Formats: sequence, structure tokens, C-alpha cells
Amino acid sequence: MEWLSGYLLRDYMRVADYLGKFWTGAEVMYGVIIAMTFTSMLRGVPFILQGVLTNIVLAALFCCIAWGIADGLFYLWERNYIIRRENKTIELSKRGEGKGPALSLIGEQLDDTILRNIPKENRLPLYEKLVQFLSTVQEREKFSARGALTIVIGTFLLSAGAGLIVVAPFFLIDNVTQALNVSNLCGIFLLFLVGYTRAFDRNLLSKIMMGFASSCIGILISAITVILGG
Repeated sequence: MEWLSGYLLRDYMRVADYLGKFWTGAEVMYGVIIAMTFTSMLRGVPFILQGVLTNIVLAALFCCIAWGIADGLFYLWERNYIIRRENKTIELSKRGEGKGPALSLIGEQLDDTILRNIPKENRLPLYEKLVQFLSTVQEREKFSARGALTIVIGTFLLSAGAGLIVVAPFFLIDNVTQALNVSNLCGIFLLFLVGYTRAFDRNLLSKIMMGFASSCIGILISAITVILGG
């Protein structure tokens, strides 16, 4: 389990270079939540056939795998779309008659950023200055094959790795109830780590509070299944 956690952390940092810590952490959270939700149906079951147990656990794991791959492809599609839109903006900025459309595209891309706090009439001079700079730069290259593989394989490994950590106790512990309890603890701990790393440069107490807030998702899933009896 230690080598898997270490590999997951290294992959987390590589993918974070492309997606940022927030969305990279979300992939781990999705994997944990999917696996915990699937396996929680085993709570309160006094007896279950080994074949049925294996099917449930593998279904949880394969769902995490499918989610990771699909999410990676969506991130890749979004990244390519952004590059095409930026290149279109640069192309329009180079045209004498294209300043209006270029300003419109820049507004679409920046109006929902921190610049929304600046009055619209004050934003326009900034956008016009940006058009002048963009008219002197080269268009961006297409997203590299290495970057594409890093995103798709990275999200796959993060989601599948998180799911594997959550379902691993069912392969190591014969007692289903004990395995489920250990599985839930693993999921809650992973959620805590995600929240902790999302705190960025905050102090230790803030990081712990962020970790606890994230782990509450797993605690809530466990509590609901206990209350409902499975």
C-alpha cells in the first residue's frame, strides 16, 4: 500500500502541472467517492458469496478506471479548444480589420476572471493594449502528444489508484465488515490528504481544517450507510 500511495502522490504532482492542484485533487476525490459508494452496499450484509463480493469490488474499481480515462479525454478536449481559441484571437489581432472580433474573443476569455471586478469601461483599454501585444506574438503550437498522454494516463492513474486503495482491504481481509471499515478509513484518509494539499500556502491549522472538511464527505457516506443499515 505504501508504494501505491507514493506512486499516486508522484503522479498527482505531474498531472497538477497541467490541471492545477484543485482539479487534480478532484480526480482522487472522485475515485474515492465512487469506490466508497459502490462498496457501501456491503454494509449490514451478514453473508455474501465470494463471487458476488468480487463482482461488486471489481465493478467499483472499473468504474473508477472508466471515470479517470473519460475525464482525462474531456480535459484534453478542453485544452485543445482553449489553444484553438487563443490562436484565433492572435490571428484576429494581427488583422487591421480584426480588432473588434479580437476584443470580443478576449472579453469572452477574461470577463469571468479576476478582471470582472474592474468596471467594463476600464477593462476595454486593457483589452485594447492586449490586442496590440498579441499582434506581435506567434500562434501557440498544438498540445504535445506527451502532454496529452500525461493528462489521460494521469487522470486514469489518480482515479484508479484512489479506487484501488479503497477496495484493496476486500482482497486482504476475509471478514467483509472489517474489510469495509478499513476501506472506509482508507477513503476518509485519502480525502483528508486531498483537502490538506489543496490548502496551498496556508498555515498548518488551516491545512488540517481543509483536510477535515474534505474527509467529511467520506464520513458522511459511511454515516448514511450505517443509518440506513447498508
